[in-house]
Amino acid sequence: MKEITTDKRQAALEATLSLIAEQGFHATPMSQIAKKANIGVGTIYRYFSCKEELINELYLYVKQRMTESMMRNFKQDQSVQESFREVLKSIIRYAIEHPDELSFGEQYANSPLITQATKEHGGQIMEPIKGLFCRAQAENALKDLPQEVLLVLVSGAVLSLAKLYNFTGVPLDEERLCMETDAIWDMIRNREFVSSKA
Repeated sequence: MKEITTDKRQAALEATLSLIAEQGFHATPMSQIAKKANIGVGTIYRYFSCKEELINELYLYVKQRMTESMMRNFKQDQSVQESFREVLKSIIRYAIEHPDELSFGEQYANSPLITQATKEHGGQIMEPIKGLFCRAQAENALKDLPQEVLLVLVSGAVLSLAKLYNFTGVPLDEERLCMETDAIWDMIRNREFVSSKA
């Protein structure tokens, strides 16, 4: 029974993501979400008390999926530079393959619909990424800037690159992707830091 419940909840989240990408939050009623998810409206209200709560849960759902994707090829024994390269390549690939999530994340990151509690929970989900930044800072590998600033610089470059790929339709090339992620790394690394490239 629990597996069915999870599937219906996930179906509602996926339907909401798709509809909001197509027509925005205000033009997406719960009845339409239920229809697209192939579940009853009453079923949605068993999991989410209102549309605002559904949006907050979707925000966390997207954050979780993106973080898991970022850390998929991460290994503890990698150098800091190689760790950043793998994390950046993973998130660029994910953003290209999931443009609706990319759009949703951008649109709702600073939305008043997302509660402070949800933002704090989202920050906890991002702890593995923050941990990588902390490790890099401990090794004096990064520019002497606050972590929040470094995160903004990296996320801005990654999102812009993913949107460029989506807009142009240029296929991903591993060699080119490595060059692009190395360029992002060079943007934030301490010039005095030396690391062998893998």
